[in-house]
Amino acid sequence: MNETAQPEDKGFGLGGKLGVLVALAPLVLISIPTVVLLAVAMLPTGVAWIVDRSIARLSWLAVGGVNLAGTVPFIAELWTTGHTIPRALEIITDVFAIMVIYGAAGIGWLLYSSIPQLLGTFMALTANRRIEALKAQQVKLIEDWGPEVKEGADHAVAEFMRRGRVSDFGPPGEGETSGAVKPPSPKK
Repeated sequence: MNETAQPEDKGFGLGGKLGVLVALAPLVLISIPTVVLLAVAMLPTGVAWIVDRSIARLSWLAVGGVNLAGTVPFIAELWTTGHTIPRALEIITDVFAIMVIYGAAGIGWLLYSSIPQLLGTFMALTANRRIEALKAQQVKLIEDWGPEVKEGADHAVAEFMRRGRVSDFGPPGEGETSGAVKPPSPKK
């Protein structure tokens, strides 16, 4: 018998999806005006979900969160001024409301596309500042301890780049050891 391992399904199964549908169906029937308003207002979120080709597919979260924030005042207006379909259609056809709702979605797209670049620039600047501080500290260590403290540094850097840790470097030429390198005693 040929047994193949089935990948574990992440998320809701068919029963979970059906349960959510059964639970939401009466709510949708009671609040049709809200559903109509949300269906039109949240179109940019659906578009973001469809067109996102990235592996993580997270653009809809950024767009959807800000899109929903732009929609909430108009949902509140719908609920307070008469929860009817004509009132929902009146809000949808209001140019100001659509500009606010879709403008908020545009801000979500802007955040989604600009935050990674801003964060990358910030991290690069922080890393460069840290490199300069470490180089200054290295110069001070060489002044305090002498040039022999630098022995094996090239090997340690190469090993760090290869393995990603520095806790078990031995002296150059001895290969990998489990003990740390003992530093030379300070100059007197």
